[in-house]
Amino acid sequence: MESQKQKILESAHTLFFQCGTRSVSMDDISKKLSISKKTLYQYFKNKNELIEEVVNWDLKNPRFNFQSEKYKGLNAIECYWEFHQFVLGLLKNQHHSFDYDLNKYHPELAKEFKARKMELFKSDLLININQGIKEGLYRDDFNIDIISNLLIRFYLNYWNQEIETYDSNAVFSEKLHWELTLYHLHGICSIKGVEYLNKIVKKD
Repeated sequence: MESQKQKILESAHTLFFQCGTRSVSMDDISKKLSISKKTLYQYFKNKNELIEEVVNWDLKNPRFNFQSEKYKGLNAIECYWEFHQFVLGLLKNQHHSFDYDLNKYHPELAKEFKARKMELFKSDLLININQGIKEGLYRDDFNIDIISNLLIRFYLNYWNQEIETYDSNAVFSEKLHWELTLYHLHGICSIKGVEYLNKIVKKD
């Protein structure tokens, strides 16, 4: 039973993030999974409940996690560079329908989702920053809280149309992300860290 619900959440998550919540029906989800709508409604009483559970599932299953087993053994700069590569991958397949629909049709859920995303992202960044300081790759003389908050607010607010961070013609592109990554790392790296970063950049 639980594995079936997990499959439904994963499939709904994929469809919602690709097409938005508005254009995806319960029929679409049941067809994708080759199950009946009756089976779908055994797990979720309506689409709103499914959307809420998909949001919670996304928070518990982040697409990138600095603490992932696959990144153990990497130093702080290497781990942050993995995050950089992850974002580049997202930029090649940008989908904003989910965020748009969530903000428009489920504003309270969107607000909670964003707040929890910020908490999780900040927690990850703090781990990365503290790791880098211990390794001597990051400086130890900057305000960790301010720097992490600046980075978090950029990434999570960029597509918020209510916040005019850039003019309407600006696009969060691979080039912009590249410059932001270098700006951030050069800002917090020690001399040792900058030397190591330059080696990674040359390989990329």
